Amino acid sequence: MCGVAGHHHHDEGSYADAAARRAVIVSALVLGIAAAAEFGASFRGHSAGVLADALHNAGDAVTTLVLLVAFAIARRPATRRFPSGFGRVEDVATLVIVVVILITAVAAAFESVGRLLSSEGYTNPYAALAAAGIAAIANFGVSEYKIRVGRRIRSVALEADGLHSRLDGLVSGGAFAGLALAWAGFAIADSLAGVLIAIAIIYILAGTVGRLVLRMMDAIDPQLIEQITGAAANVTGVLGVHDVRARWVGRELVAVLHIDCPPNATLAQAHNIAQAVEKEVHQRVPAVHLDVHMDPGTGKHSHSP
Repeated sequence: MCGVAGHHHHDEGSYADAAARRAVIVSALVLGIAAAAEFGASFRGHSAGVLADALHNAGDAVTTLVLLVAFAIARRPATRRFPSGFGRVEDVATLVIVVVILITAVAAAFESVGRLLSSEGYTNPYAALAAAGIAAIANFGVSEYKIRVGRRIRSVALEADGLHSRLDGLVSGGAFAGLALAWAGFAIADSLAGVLIAIAIIYILAGTVGRLVLRMMDAIDPQLIEQITGAAANVTGVLGVHDVRARWVGRELVAVLHIDCPPNATLAQAHNIAQAVEKEVHQRVPAVHLDVHMDPGTGKHSHSP
């Protein structure tokens, strides 16, 4: 066997992306301000829907801070205990985000049911309506921002948090509508809006949980394997490609593949072929960290598992 070529190391720079940190910090500030405004307006106006929305926005601000901590940990260099680096901490962060969202959903449902059973009237609805409207705009704005940045840097955690903010934008709109209907005479609309908001959050959250489970089980898109295999097979001197494996480590796709080299190739020639494979694969799949194992000829080779 010709050996293994792999001169790329853990890409700490991907986790040091200033855009990711900026997205997290800006989102936390914007949603924290929106939540504070809604808390004040809900206590003055006694709106269950706006209070539920305030709880969710406060939770969203907390989750963005969780991401900030995760990004800081992910930038740490690999150690002997964590030789693959700390990229998987983003999956842990996603799990924490799910727990926070569930807690805020339960709190929102509890407050909404309590308000539904209460006979207390509404006061000063204008401030609450304005706060809910501002929160909706803030959530949709930071949602698009975080989703766009998350997809660009391939951060599942940041994208999941952006989807949460998008949901909170709908929540804010629901809180606005519920309070408006309650003020117009449909007394239970505000409380019903809070309950429906909690149910919708749990339902939509199931998608994030599903993606997290697949990620933790090292599931990847089969098309990525095909792209890696096809790119390697197109390199001059590669007689065959086999045993292609890949898994996500944070935002980095770690892949291992075996290529069949000409049996009479020198070590230097085989190494040059392996480097050409790395270059070609990186053009197809930029986030991949590739290790290439070189086999002599196209015969059967025994590899340890």
